[in-house]
Amino acid sequence: MQEILKQLCESLFFQAPSLSAATLKQHFENKTILITGASYGIGEACATLLAPIQCRLVLVARSTDKLTALQKQLTQQGQCQIEIISADLYQPTAAEDIFQHLKAKNIHVDILIHNAGKSIQRSVWESLDRPQDIDRTIHINYINPAQLTRLLLPDLKKAQGKVVIVSTINAKLFAPPLWSNYQASKTAMQQWILSIQPELAVYGVNASLIYLPLVRTRMIEPTKQYQQMPAMQVQHAAQAVLSGAIHHQRQWQPWWLPFASVLSKIFATPIYYFYLHWLKRKQN
Repeated sequence: MQEILKQLCESLFFQAPSLSAATLKQHFENKTILITGASYGIGEACATLLAPIQCRLVLVARSTDKLTALQKQLTQQGQCQIEIISADLYQPTAAEDIFQHLKAKNIHVDILIHNAGKSIQRSVWESLDRPQDIDRTIHINYINPAQLTRLLLPDLKKAQGKVVIVSTINAKLFAPPLWSNYQASKTAMQQWILSIQPELAVYGVNASLIYLPLVRTRMIEPTKQYQQMPAMQVQHAAQAVLSGAIHHQRQWQPWWLPFASVLSKIFATPIYYFYLHWLKRKQN
């Protein structure tokens, strides 16, 4: 019964736009698409959906071995050309390194998909001797994506291209405790994109924020309470991301998120005291 209810919730609350092979071909054929965080999860699922199309994929991730294996697999299965770039977005120079690799190979990007992300659940009191908790999330979720976007804007302007940012529904909801670093970095990227959206649109460049709910990927595995919760399947998340590159929409979000966002604001004070009571109970 629990599994049936879980599947029902996923079908009602965790669906994404359905994309046909013809639609994908129409919008991505002969395009160069750069995907960060491409070796696993949503990034890998996006690359798999695009592999049958005659396009050029630039796959960026830390794991060279996984990228090489994925390149071989997708090249055998589809018509795409694949370039791989090994880069750790935690490093301050990652965006510049990726840009220089593209420049050396004379690769001009039409569509930029910021999928890589870092999630940390930890109390601020447990981070007193862990400055890397702030550094990792802010570099991976905001600084390097923003810097890479900046560097690629001339290409995107020329191609009237697309920028797609994988965000989280939490950026529109009450900020929960224990997630301060993740929340701050995701909200920073959201606000940066919202601010430059009209600046880019003037030159025909569309920037789309994809507000995903919980997605069943490796990133949620360390959080025990997520293992039994309903979640979006990774293939559906990939469809939502690619739909952001297809449609000239400033955002995609689950149908219920606007209602949840309003309720989050109306009940902000009760939610705050709920969390306060919960944290006090955890200490006892």
